[in-house]
Amino acid sequence: MDPFGCSGCGVVWRLRFYRGLVALCVGSLLGVAGSLIQYSVSNPLASPSILGLPQGALTAMGLAIIAAHGVPPMAVSLLAASLGALMAYWASVTIASRAGGTGLGLVVSGLAVSTALGGSASLLLFLAQSRYGVLASEALLGTYAYSTLHDAMIVVFAAAVGVPSAVLMSRMLDALSYGDDLARGMGFNPWLSRVAATGAAAVMVAVTIYVAGIVGFLGLIAPHSARMTLGSQPRRTIAGSAVAGAVLSLAADVAARMLAPLAGLGELPVGVITSLVGGMFLAVLLARQRL
Repeated sequence: MDPFGCSGCGVVWRLRFYRGLVALCVGSLLGVAGSLIQYSVSNPLASPSILGLPQGALTAMGLAIIAAHGVPPMAVSLLAASLGALMAYWASVTIASRAGGTGLGLVVSGLAVSTALGGSASLLLFLAQSRYGVLASEALLGTYAYSTLHDAMIVVFAAAVGVPSAVLMSRMLDALSYGDDLARGMGFNPWLSRVAATGAAAVMVAVTIYVAGIVGFLGLIAPHSARMTLGSQPRRTIAGSAVAGAVLSLAADVAARMLAPLAGLGELPVGVITSLVGGMFLAVLLARQRL
């Protein structure tokens, strides 16, 4: 029985519920992915967006769409997105290491990779839109407006598996924060530890790209918010990042819906809000830290 007394109200309630659930889980996944990336590279300014993971994932998905002459099966899309995210991470870290390995070098290298891959993703998706009718702007800007039960099931499952798995990595990540030599002394292989953490982060980013497109900078803001309130111990930071990312994501979506009528729009992509706030957040961090 419809709790609102009319079938139309029930449809609206279901759509809002799916949208809110997707917003919460996407934010949670991006927050945790950001924490994993920051501990992997030992740099609090690193994040999936800055190192180009979402752009790499979207580029790979664009290639998969063109190769399949349409939207491929979910498993193929997620695999392509995960590999694209990992390749972007590898490119950013490799360029940064050749540029001296500084914190600023990593940020600049990541921004170069993310910009290049963002352009590639735009080209591929607009090509896919013209040929196969795939919506490009929604994927590039990030939105929860078209969330369905299928999307909600995917991100709920990903969050239910990914967040606890990341928390279980906390001891390994804590060892990495003291340096590779001490990590080896504690029984952890630094290379395998980083592969596990970045691989998990790449899959989380891939899931968010699949259901919502690029929702930028949540992976930077959420870990910093958790660290400021709960401290830098990995277990607390990762769990706090999941909560902070979920809250920030939902708040950004609410803000986007409230601002849309003022701009004369029916829908404002949530990625516009997160990128605007995240860009200013990064500028403040860069101004306050000596890299």
